Amino acid sequence: MDTSRFDSLWLRAGGTSDSAMVIINILTDHYGESHRYYHTLGHIENCLRTYDQATLKLGANDSVEMALWFHDLVHMPGRADNEARSAEQFRSLSNGQLTTQFMDTVERLIRSTQHLTLSENPDEQFVSDVDLSGLAKPWDTFIADTYLLRQEDETIDNATFQAGLRHFFNRLLDRPHIYGTSWFRARAETTARNNVKRLLTEMESLWVHK
Repeated sequence: MDTSRFDSLWLRAGGTSDSAMVIINILTDHYGESHRYYHTLGHIENCLRTYDQATLKLGANDSVEMALWFHDLVHMPGRADNEARSAEQFRSLSNGQLTTQFMDTVERLIRSTQHLTLSENPDEQFVSDVDLSGLAKPWDTFIADTYLLRQEDETIDNATFQAGLRHFFNRLLDRPHIYGTSWFRARAETTARNNVKRLLTEMESLWVHK
């Protein structure tokens, strides 16, 4: 975890180094929870690398970067409100440290990573596209990530997990685009759609374990 990067971001947003260290410890604890296999600090680090690449075209955006750090802070398997709870946790942790306007923006961006709709807001598009960038990884990496997602909830059977995955991915495919920004569409849209379609076609044969 790049603690100096988070410290710099927190300071730019109006926080203090002391409070940044407290937040860093909380982030480390949450993303290191034993039930996590995909939604770990590794996912956040991947998001930040993708964000850095995208800023060359889309520009740096502290609100987007902060949202990426916090967007999976709460991850309880089987719950539909993880993004909302993550946003609330961010608000609670940053209250009294950061400006109300900044907190409002970041909270909204975190909630947008539920990916219910294709947003028309550029910042929501940016953070959502980064979060979904893993869909465009090489097939072997993409499917390995899917198995990691499966490991995060061993309380449900394969059929239930697959049904949820189908619902989410079909909703993405029904959009005009998976990605909201032209930068991500140019670099990731085709591969992401091909990966998702292949997964939906081959899902039954891919699952050989609970």
